[in-house]
Amino acid sequence: MASTDSPNANLTPRTVVWREDMSSLRMGIAQADVTPPVGIESGVWGASKHSRSESVHHGLFLTAVAREDEHGKKKFIVGIDLCVLGCLECGTNLLTRITNELGIEQNDLLFSSSHSHSTPLPCIHRSRKDGNEFVPGFIDQIAIGTVKACKEAAANVQDVDVTWAYGRCDLAVNRDLPCGSQEVVAFNPDIPADDTVVVGRIADRSGKIIGTIANYACHPTTLAWDNRAISPDYVGEARKMVQAETGAPMLFLQGASGDLSPRSQYSGETALADRHGTNLGHSILATLAAMQSPGKELRWNGIVESGALLGEWLEAPTRGPSTLKETRLDVQVRVKEMKSIEQLREEWAGIDGDALEERIQRAIRLRLGYESGQLVTHPVWVWQWGEAIFVAQPGEAYSYLQTELRRRNPGRIIFVMNLTNYPGLFYLPIKTAYVAPAYQAWQTLLAPGCIEEVVEQTDKYIKEYIGEKK
Repeated sequence: MASTDSPNANLTPRTVVWREDMSSLRMGIAQADVTPPVGIESGVWGASKHSRSESVHHGLFLTAVAREDEHGKKKFIVGIDLCVLGCLECGTNLLTRITNELGIEQNDLLFSSSHSHSTPLPCIHRSRKDGNEFVPGFIDQIAIGTVKACKEAAANVQDVDVTWAYGRCDLAVNRDLPCGSQEVVAFNPDIPADDTVVVGRIADRSGKIIGTIANYACHPTTLAWDNRAISPDYVGEARKMVQAETGAPMLFLQGASGDLSPRSQYSGETALADRHGTNLGHSILATLAAMQSPGKELRWNGIVESGALLGEWLEAPTRGPSTLKETRLDVQVRVKEMKSIEQLREEWAGIDGDALEERIQRAIRLRLGYESGQLVTHPVWVWQWGEAIFVAQPGEAYSYLQTELRRRNPGRIIFVMNLTNYPGLFYLPIKTAYVAPAYQAWQTLLAPGCIEEVVEQTDKYIKEYIGEKK
């Protein structure tokens, strides 16, 4: 206890109350297992010589968080162990089915894929290999599981204190590697990678943790063409660790990882994916361990005379802001001049036949509804939940999207989510990536400047309608 009769008892610092980034909200969380049957066509690798899955590494899960406003209206964030939703038609049909069954508007749901490359594609148009007969059932399983988890999360809504924090994890590296006149998708030791982990700890008013939200940017490409297991890649082991420690579900949200991946990847060994997941899991747990007790701030309690003058801070109850602002921005971006499918076949004629067909099918499905030189809308959802901001979009943005938004808005906790909703499942590379070009630049339909425009419009909204942290 601080002394009251010390000659130094009245010494006080400039700041006498300190609180972490917190929010006081009404939220619920739930999880559903959506692991498909072994034997389903799984994986997205053109280099793969097999298609049927032969085992399950870790099960595939989806986690739903429900947020309720003062009028009882609910919005949802869902994170799922998928590579992508599939083509525009299949993705739109799935999201429409889910939102209709939940009785909500489509902009009330952020449906985000983790991007594991060792999961089945929920797309009836891309499924043409052995095991494709299970895909329609898998799509039903996703829809049913999502609706069930969202309804359960809604039923679980209660008053909560959410603590938000940044952590660090060195799993991700830059994956744009110059090799002579070409760029390949591999570890580039010359470019540092963003190592930011964003964590939200959801606790009820008794202080019990009821959920964790984790946002990290790194391609789940540990497992590749030699892998025959259905797997969430590194996300599975990280989630297993965090859930075992906290006793509560973890929602994983893939960050802006268009140029980021593990250093060691393209493996058939699930043990390597678990090693990567252990790295991320420890980073999330370390971030959680550094937080103050739920619903508490530090208050200056005075001076203690010892061998030195010791200042005492004590935890005291507090509440974070409950501000809710949720919007969709329709950012205008340009479609680049696209080569015809015939030109692509001719250009890629020398590569492996299976890899060629995989590239061609991707190109066909991606460009539906897009024409060269066209100005198109790229949706961006910006949701403020108390002192946290979620920025979500459907493409595979380079990490510049998250690093630049955080740089421009210091003091703000910003979650950045790739592969969320539709339309716009394209890479968003930085301008320099178009020069080589990198894989992401020749694969995308969007012209140089797309990611920069998304940053500009998103940052403008944050500054005008959310403002600086007070």
